Amino acid sequence: MPEATQFAYSHRELTELMLRDRDIRAGHWMIQVKFGHAAANVGPPTDDPALAAVFGPASISVIIEIGIQRADQPGPLTVDASTLWRKSRAAKARAR
Repeated sequence: MPEATQFAYSHRELTELMLRDRDIRAGHWMIQVKFGHAAANVGPPTDDPALAAVFGPASISVIIEIGIQRADQPGPLTVDASTLWRKSRAAKARAR
């Protein structure tokens, strides 16, 4: 069987992982991403000499941090921490 080299998580899965990591058991929580933005003149990555001198303004975005934040109300991107912990207890009981 080939070794996995890439894993992807949904918003919900990331939120659940972070809630478990911080032992948060109450409240509605959602992903929070902090971006940094900059502008620069850039050219296309190419070996074509005709395009080598073509530069233009561009926006550059950098992900500075990813975390969770508490939400005042439930929504489509929130996770209720209390239900997350109830689920994990039920899963442990089934495993026994």
